[in-house]
Amino acid sequence: MLGHSQPTYDAAQSMDNLLVAALSLAISQVVLSATLLLREHKQWRLPQSVLGLFLVATCAYLLRPFFTQHWLEDWLIPIETAVPGFFWLLCYSLFDDRFKLRFWNLGLVAVTVMLPQLGILSVYLGGPSWHWLFDIFPQAIEFVLLAWALYVVVRFWRDDLIEARRDLRLIFSAIAGLYIFIMVVLRELVITDEQWLEQSQYFPVGIICLIMNLLFLQYKPTIFGRVDPVNPPTPISLDDCGISSLDIPPEVLSQLEHMMLEQRVYREMGLTIGQLAKRLELPEYRLRKIINTGLGYRNFNDYLNGFRIKEAGERLADSRMADQAVLNIALDVGFRSLSSFNKAFRAVYGVTPTVFRQTHLP
Repeated sequence: MLGHSQPTYDAAQSMDNLLVAALSLAISQVVLSATLLLREHKQWRLPQSVLGLFLVATCAYLLRPFFTQHWLEDWLIPIETAVPGFFWLLCYSLFDDRFKLRFWNLGLVAVTVMLPQLGILSVYLGGPSWHWLFDIFPQAIEFVLLAWALYVVVRFWRDDLIEARRDLRLIFSAIAGLYIFIMVVLRELVITDEQWLEQSQYFPVGIICLIMNLLFLQYKPTIFGRVDPVNPPTPISLDDCGISSLDIPPEVLSQLEHMMLEQRVYREMGLTIGQLAKRLELPEYRLRKIINTGLGYRNFNDYLNGFRIKEAGERLADSRMADQAVLNIALDVGFRSLSSFNKAFRAVYGVTPTVFRQTHLP
């Protein structure tokens, strides 16, 4: 009997060691991420701040196995619960250059954290359990936020002009988002008490953080840099953009300028950077570099919209076009809808197209 029981004991010890190794890897990478982040604390913007909160929540998730049945676990659980919400905010702040943190954003995250704790307090005080409110509802919000985050990662991926951020979308955010989503489903809905899940869930965290650290070490300045959401760049002459250091043939620059200012290809709805690169007979990555590094745009749509808004402003201020509907102008210059045109126009001029027209026409 001893001969049969010994392997079982060794296997358990081996699994315990595996758990410690996985946690050690993950925690070391989170600490490295935090160290890299703190080194640049004087230059923090919204993405760095949200990343800091996400790392705190991730650290609580990794530390909790060490404090099972300890009073600290009661404090780590609520912080850990914020991982999906902070991940959603992180994706938004990194990949949407027009994102502004609003009260309702924090409110959604707070709901996923506070409702389960209120449920525990209610049961402790002898009140109703209301499982649907304190458990199911916040879990549903977590799933929505994670799906929302993945949508933000995928949206406009092809239009992103920053290679480092494109890599981050795919390698870190998409993989990390899918992993968090799968783990939430497994832990909360499918297999809530499996030992193999408890031991294997931490290795991917360490690997994802390792990849993230490598990207940050190589590309950090360009990943976190942002365009002023109120004053995006406006079209300028390629002769004055200072991109000679890119060693781009002058005929390529002249052809791009001709397409934009003479042919007005930006009027074409749904024009992609791949289509434009094909017309210029350039590799897509090369055109991205010209528009990003040379002209200062981080998103291809912003580049096109700069020309569109400029032409729309000229038309709205032209008394000969006073009878032309704002919607027709928006569609003519390449916008798909009036709402997207109004939003982009207001970001540049600070007023709606209608108000702009009223102030510029006699």
